[in-house]
Amino acid sequence: MDVLSECVIHKIVSYLSFQEAAKLSLVSKTWLQAWLAHPNLEFTLLSSKHGYNIHDRKIVDQVMERYRQTKVPIEKFHLSVTIFAHPFAFPQMDKWLDIALQNGVKDLSCEVSLPSYPFPIFTFLAPKSLRELVLSGCNLMDHSLSITTTQVVSCHSLRKLSLTEVGLDDNMLRDLLNCCPLIDDLIIEHCRLLTKIELRNLQNIKSVSISCCRNQSVTIQTPTLQHLSYFGCFRDESPVLDIVQCRNLKSLQLTDMRISEGFLQRLISTSQFLESLTLDNVSTRLERFKICGSQSLKFFAISNCKGLREINAPNLVSLEYDGDQIPELKIAKRSRQLKKSEIYLDSLKILNAEWFGELRKFLSKSSSWSLVSLSFEECSEINMKDLVLHHKVATPKVNDLVVCIESSDKYPTLLVDALLWSCHPKRLILKSSIEMIYCFMDRLMYMKNSRHSTCHESKRRKYSQLKVYKFDSEHQCVELENGELAMRDLTETETVSFELYW
Repeated sequence: MDVLSECVIHKIVSYLSFQEAAKLSLVSKTWLQAWLAHPNLEFTLLSSKHGYNIHDRKIVDQVMERYRQTKVPIEKFHLSVTIFAHPFAFPQMDKWLDIALQNGVKDLSCEVSLPSYPFPIFTFLAPKSLRELVLSGCNLMDHSLSITTTQVVSCHSLRKLSLTEVGLDDNMLRDLLNCCPLIDDLIIEHCRLLTKIELRNLQNIKSVSISCCRNQSVTIQTPTLQHLSYFGCFRDESPVLDIVQCRNLKSLQLTDMRISEGFLQRLISTSQFLESLTLDNVSTRLERFKICGSQSLKFFAISNCKGLREINAPNLVSLEYDGDQIPELKIAKRSRQLKKSEIYLDSLKILNAEWFGELRKFLSKSSSWSLVSLSFEECSEINMKDLVLHHKVATPKVNDLVVCIESSDKYPTLLVDALLWSCHPKRLILKSSIEMIYCFMDRLMYMKNSRHSTCHESKRRKYSQLKVYKFDSEHQCVELENGELAMRDLTETETVSFELYW
């Protein structure tokens, strides 16, 4: 006998996936009835060596036929068909989609590896009940040729439209957007037949994500837009993104594109509510651009963008930088008090005295850093006396200094000295060979116990206590007592954390 009431069981089942609910149908008749009335259907048909899986097809057919006869309401319907080049699947797919439509489907997802599958787009928009439509690998062109001015469809219920590798041209996209004027979430990814993507007069649009193919231009004139993600094609020589009016923009992500001089600054100046900015592989012809004058900008992430020269955002609270070289970046005084500041320097070749001097100089531009991550191959010989004499900026403070050394280093002692001269970390997390870990620990212990500063600084700048931790199989820190590290059976490569108390 079921302890739970029938309505509670139905409620629980509605939150489970169709497959999860199927397993619970074996518990009792009540759970079985709840599964038979499950509002969310998910089907995935995979290709095999012998083509279309007939057994899976029959199961889907039986389930959909039962829903057709019982007229159980369908909230969400997801169909994924990963078979190739056989149009004999089309009639059955049409049948399943039609049953979902007749049962009032609100959220529909159709993902196929049949690029020629003609999805009946206007048939699904006509009932005015669809809230979300996600299409991948479908073809809409056949339906665009058949529609006439007397068959204009209007779907004011649709809120999300996602098109990935869908066959449609500029006219079809325009007709589709005109049919759905109240969408608030639009995704267009790698639709190769498009040449001009124009988003205008969308009264309710809030979020747009566009992944372009080569030589596709994008024009956006949507005052209500709040979130924009644009993934360009870096092979395009000239800018292909034109943002005419987006005064309510809150977050902006630009990836793989070249921008014209002043493009970003004009956009920032007209977006008075912009809080989050992400730039990934973005450059200009002159390789220079600035982030200045934004009072609202709080979160800024930059990756592989060599042209950024200045940040002046007084209310900035988070800065993330990822690249293969120390940036030539000016941070205004009002932008230095950051709650989160992270810099990742990857694929570094050879580190020398000049490099560590530049690192210290850059890190000093902020009052403190949450994380500094360095990944490199080897370190050359360093003249510490010469390094100290030519760089007088205060030693920056860092919460976590992560060092990943890919090969055995020739000068481990000098490397430790240079690292602690370039910044004062609370934690130094080292991922390297066992031999390198031993060298680091020995050098750190010597520096702590030495009466004289090995980094050529005053005694008061030395750390007074050192703790060593090893990460176990569950990635939890386990403190190691003095000498215990050498006795443990470590693997070839380890990650060890050193806590330094200055």
